[in-house]
Amino acid sequence: MENATDVRDVKDSAVELDETDLAIAHALQIRPRAPWSAVGEVLGLSAVTVARRWGRVSQRGTAWVTATGSPALWRSLCNAFVDVDCEPSERGRVALALARDPRTKSVMEVASGRDIHVNVITRDLPALSRFVLEHVSGLPGVVRVNTQVNTRILTAGNDWRLDALSRAQQARLQSLADEAAPRTAVPGPLGQPDRELLLALAVDGRLPVTDLAERLGTSQTSVRRRLNRLERSGAVAFRSEVAQHVTGWPVTSLLWGRVPVPRRRQVCERLGRMPDVRLLTATSGETNVFLSAWLHSVDSVLDLEDRIGAECPELEIADHGIVLRTVKRQGWILDRLGRRTECVPIDPWCDLPEVSAR
Repeated sequence: MENATDVRDVKDSAVELDETDLAIAHALQIRPRAPWSAVGEVLGLSAVTVARRWGRVSQRGTAWVTATGSPALWRSLCNAFVDVDCEPSERGRVALALARDPRTKSVMEVASGRDIHVNVITRDLPALSRFVLEHVSGLPGVVRVNTQVNTRILTAGNDWRLDALSRAQQARLQSLADEAAPRTAVPGPLGQPDRELLLALAVDGRLPVTDLAERLGTSQTSVRRRLNRLERSGAVAFRSEVAQHVTGWPVTSLLWGRVPVPRRRQVCERLGRMPDVRLLTATSGETNVFLSAWLHSVDSVLDLEDRIGAECPELEIADHGIVLRTVKRQGWILDRLGRRTECVPIDPWCDLPEVSAR
């Protein structure tokens, strides 16, 4: 686990990003490891200016680049949503204990329906069973656990974009991204060296090969070869993340729905085209569709329901929750304004012994 060194010391007023900072973050959403010279050329800035600005906001924890397994890689493993109810006095401790578990991708405290919503990934179904039955259920203060297995990731958060670049700028950056597009949509199993490289990139997805080689105790040639293989196989997903508070979409809404199986594909295609939907999955259980959306305001929740009702009348909304606080997102523990504070890389191959929340 690693910390963003001075994030907790930054005043709340310093969390804001200006239009140029947001443009850089948007550029890195499209091409997270693009050279600063390429980003600067698209934005009309020098490479030095771009690097300096990004270094400042990244040090503050307001924006950062990380890396995780790709949705295609996660699809070959076992994904699930775990909803946890706990004693009120233990809620914060349980949420933090779950956030510090490398098998969790995200941890959220929710306003209704459940106390804590967890997105977890394990190597297989037996490992998920151990996580839920032996670990989560044994945490002090936990009174109820409900699990839904994800049967397919349809839309992932790395597809979500800020609205800070012109179409022409986006197209120029997309051409760079297309050059590095994976050659295969089905990555094979990862060996231990590849997993270690993936975990090292979680701390900083823009780490140069020289730094990665030093961290991993291996040669630059070996790192460059393995990194290229991860990218070309589509096993790794680089993500430019921004503190939600400054994006203009500060509210996270979670929605559980039911749709007739013969219509699910068509309905999910329509849902996936909605710009505020960040995560869309097919699930097992009483509901078979789950989505997470970033919205401009709490008032926009009703608008989202209305749009879904109009565009997807076959979908029955079974439950709708508002996130009070995102404790962990994609391997990073966040503060109350969504800034990164502590890195806990996602490691689905890790089986930990039972851990107490105290």
